[in-house]
Amino acid sequence: MGSEPLAHSSTDVVVIGGGITGLLAARRAAHAGLGVVLVEAGERLGGRLASVTLEGVTLDAGAESFATRGGHVQRLCEELGLSADVVEPRREPAWVVGPRAAYPLPATSWLGIPAYPWARDVRRVLGWSGAARAATDLLRPGRAPAADATVGSVSRDRLGTRATERLVAPVVTGVYTRDLDSLALDALAPGLRKDVGQRGLIRTARVRRAASPPGAAVRSLRGGLHRLIDAVAADAVAQGARIETQSLVSALLPTSDGWEVTTAAQRIDAQRVVVAIPPHRVDELIGRTATAVGADTSRARYVAITSLVLDAPALDATPRGTGVLAQPGLTRAKALTHASAKWEWLAQHLPAGRHVVRLSYTLSHADEEVSSFAVSDASALLGVDLDPGSVVAQSTHVWLDAAPSAPPVGLPHGLHVMGAGAGLTGLAAIAQQVSSADFV
Repeated sequence: MGSEPLAHSSTDVVVIGGGITGLLAARRAAHAGLGVVLVEAGERLGGRLASVTLEGVTLDAGAESFATRGGHVQRLCEELGLSADVVEPRREPAWVVGPRAAYPLPATSWLGIPAYPWARDVRRVLGWSGAARAATDLLRPGRAPAADATVGSVSRDRLGTRATERLVAPVVTGVYTRDLDSLALDALAPGLRKDVGQRGLIRTARVRRAASPPGAAVRSLRGGLHRLIDAVAADAVAQGARIETQSLVSALLPTSDGWEVTTAAQRIDAQRVVVAIPPHRVDELIGRTATAVGADTSRARYVAITSLVLDAPALDATPRGTGVLAQPGLTRAKALTHASAKWEWLAQHLPAGRHVVRLSYTLSHADEEVSSFAVSDASALLGVDLDPGSVVAQSTHVWLDAAPSAPPVGLPHGLHVMGAGAGLTGLAAIAQQVSSADFV
């Protein structure tokens, strides 16, 4: 007997991927009055905005905050009726911890670049000589870095080695999971290379910092950033979008008037397709359609977030503020967030003496073991000797690394790649891309 024929339907837009990028794209197309079908391979929506429930509290298992720059996510929250639940973190500095020193990050910096190198908190980290070397950037004429200039080469040239290693490297590596010499300057922010050429590095940092909305540089939602997933999905469905989970796309082929999307259960004809999946999946799906999509699967890396719920009254004093960035050589973890110290809403949901910390790891393989290191790493980063018996609950979630990369090129008409597959990281950048893309 032959297999059953696939169900066949047609629509205006098919969105592949049910993370926040795909959901935002489906919502925008539905609001434009287009027919939309979103297909997600997994059982759940959310991607990097996943959640996990530990000891009765639902936590962010992935991204836990959004950048305020541009105001794109803030406007999204307002449109979804969530503006009253937007919260800022507590105003405590993040720390940098290394094998030989621990210090809070200077208050007036942008991605670790000291906006005022003579400030007391900068001199405390760099010393007089290091501050003086960084300040020479203000005396040098602007000169556009080379097109292939990295963050490391530009920072060492303009700020010196000490400022680069003690301030810029911990922050940038912690945010982008890449060392400075493998990260292009413009990957930090669009147009950064041009701005540095005109103003130098420190003045550019001042301008970028001043352009951010007042208040904290990041915000979240009371109850967790993962709440955006249900809110965006519900709004898209209310506007007529159809969302299907456990629907893996096996083929994407051009037709005479659009595209054909095939899953195990159906074939969908669409005028346009939005691909909102990780870079390696973009290559698998459209590698023969586009001339180059920029994903380097041979060097794929992974990111793991380990969440710990601890009975640890010693952490009540928040010994290292709201979080820690690790210098190389201290722990396996590259960063730690003291989540219950950072977010007031979370602290209110926990009994006295209980805390939540999140540790970030960069992995070579998806199945690499890290959870056994978590307590010892947290002890080293927080400067508190934590008993393994203090762990009430823990979980680890792993994703393919979504560090900035080259965007897809050579895409044919009607095919759009967005989010991580397009080399973007961060909710703010993704929300901006989706709101301005020409797929509707």
